[in-house]
Amino acid sequence: MKIRKFNKLILNLILLMIATVSVGEETVTSERMPKFEKSLYLGIKTNGTTVAAVGERGHVALSEDYGSTWIQAEGVPTRATLTAVSMIGSNIWAVGHDTTIIHSSDNGQTWTKQFEDVEREMPLLDVLFINESEGFAVGAYGTYLTTYDGGKNWNDGLISEDEDYHLNKIIKVDEFKYFVVAESGKAYRSFDSGNNWESLDLPYSGSMFGAILFGNEIITYGLRGNVLVTSDFGDTFEQIESPIHDSLFGSEHTINNKILLVGANGAALQYKNLSLSKVELPSSDGDYADVLSVKGNILIFIGENGISTKQFR
Repeated sequence: MKIRKFNKLILNLILLMIATVSVGEETVTSERMPKFEKSLYLGIKTNGTTVAAVGERGHVALSEDYGSTWIQAEGVPTRATLTAVSMIGSNIWAVGHDTTIIHSSDNGQTWTKQFEDVEREMPLLDVLFINESEGFAVGAYGTYLTTYDGGKNWNDGLISEDEDYHLNKIIKVDEFKYFVVAESGKAYRSFDSGNNWESLDLPYSGSMFGAILFGNEIITYGLRGNVLVTSDFGDTFEQIESPIHDSLFGSEHTINNKILLVGANGAALQYKNLSLSKVELPSSDGDYADVLSVKGNILIFIGENGISTKQFR
């Protein structure tokens, strides 16, 4: 098995995986905590009215006021660490360890478990729904799941017959094109809505943890502050000079028409026109896993120290 290098946030995920306790067929719900908003969160999305953040112990935090106040969702049917979330209308899907997929059809008020396979020992790392029916989930060792009925049935797919790299992020580029970033300098692209995939070798051999579409560019980012940009859907990549060596985990479009990248040790970078610059945030909250723009210049940051809201200028 390949030896893989992780920084502190990734190490936390591994420790959480080891600590996960199997309870057989018994239905368990996420642990209720008085300071739930201060625990580890790894994924965040909004549908315009509700913000949903997901993280350790099956925690789902919900906000209806752009992150000013939060409630912990009740009845979440898992205590597995949740790593990513996707929202379409009032539908919320979250994925995580134990190959877990949970769903809410009412903005997080009630939940069902759509999929779980503890024996795989393969966490899901990202989820993407295109509409209320069609969705994708990707994860460790090449795990690739698809659904065409809103998650009632999930089907095992295959991105590569020869490679089993961790698949960290999947994004939609246009009606037919999809893009996945992985570990060990690998990425994958599909020209036919995810039915077939082509393997790409990146100019950086380390892991890429995320990708975001910015105009005609796909910005990929990952280990040790590395950022790669392609404007031709992966035919060529340009490595952008980075002012930091902290790993980058999350990204968001900002009000000033730039991309904000966030990561370990409170790292924050702005990207535009093939250039990166450091951003000085009002305060640092340790490792950031992701960031979400909710209203005007209000950004919600999530990570090892929970959820925080900041104004971005």
